[in-house]
Amino acid sequence: MKTLNQIYRYTSDCRFPDDDWKEVLAYCRERFKGGKIHKSMKPISNSTFDQFLEWIDNGFGAGDYVAYGNTMGIVKNSTPEGVTLAAYCDYEGNLIVNDMAILHPDRLSPLDESRIGVFKRLMFDAGKEFYVRSSLVDQLYTPKKYFYVTFEDGMSNDPCVGMYLKSEDCKYYFVALLKDNKLELNACVDSNYTPLKQANEADIKRLHQAAEKAGLSYNERTHQFVKIPKRGGNNVYHYLNERFEIVSDRDNGSAKHTQRYEAGNYIVDYTEALLFQKEVLRLRGKI
Repeated sequence: MKTLNQIYRYTSDCRFPDDDWKEVLAYCRERFKGGKIHKSMKPISNSTFDQFLEWIDNGFGAGDYVAYGNTMGIVKNSTPEGVTLAAYCDYEGNLIVNDMAILHPDRLSPLDESRIGVFKRLMFDAGKEFYVRSSLVDQLYTPKKYFYVTFEDGMSNDPCVGMYLKSEDCKYYFVALLKDNKLELNACVDSNYTPLKQANEADIKRLHQAAEKAGLSYNERTHQFVKIPKRGGNNVYHYLNERFEIVSDRDNGSAKHTQRYEAGNYIVDYTEALLFQKEVLRLRGKI
């Protein structure tokens, strides 16, 4: 089954008769509840609605990994006129980032999982990534520390979303990661040579909703998700004094407790207070 981005690519590459185009729009409204697709400005092929449905069921979409004889590659575009690869391997297994028109599309077949892993690694090691909507191979996205990112794990319906920390030894590290609707703090996952994407507002919202449900909120000073304090009722909490020492106090609702809370110097968990102290000392050059 094709993704909306693959359909966007197909319709960007094909010109439809007016009545057929209306059927394409109706198909997208029913299946995707919308989807911003537009008539092609620079078509490379003609297509009917029946050809579109045949492609949906049996064709390859942009970004699909395919085998072609003894080589393998990633599809750039697939239309009734033919199939083009955006990158492929030569007979010696070297990655070639260049368009290759397929002379016999009927000889294409889906690439098996083990060879997909090999091809993804070649792209990853070369710092390259294929972008379906633009149908181009470009530089791999490298997020900055504490940026929100998403990635596909091949198992979850929604992409995994997390606050990025670093990449090391083919692993991704996150301050927090929402994977398969489960929130994990200080998470580490195998990259599987899967590119990271910049998270959109909806994905970021999913992460924070999951954190809130777990009783956590993001502390911008420590860059940690910490327990949400419960104000008042003589609640015990910890804060740093002017000598950067951890001090415990009881919140009776007075102004001094409110000031510490609003300043972010109000921590319920003692372990989190130790981490906060360490980070403050580091920033001030004390350690």
